[in-house]
Amino acid sequence: MALLKEDGSLDIERINNLPFEEYMNTMGDLTQEQVKEYLSKLPINESNEPMRAIKVDSTFDMGVNADMVINNLRNICKKKQ
Repeated sequence: MALLKEDGSLDIERINNLPFEEYMNTMGDLTQEQVKEYLSKLPINESNEPMRAIKVDSTFDMGVNADMVINNLRNICKKKQ
């Protein structure tokens, strides 16, 4: 059962203060519309939702080769020893 206020909206503060297991059970019982309402009312930096990757089509490479960076750092550390 969802935790609702008298006006029928979700009681976000009360849901956030639940113990973890009870919070997870409550979130699992929410409808899709209630989940959207819950997430829309959370401050951006307090979302309990995992980060989502955004795929961007790009013609140029913006990434860093992690293997090359790690190998360079290893070589620098070896030289200092």
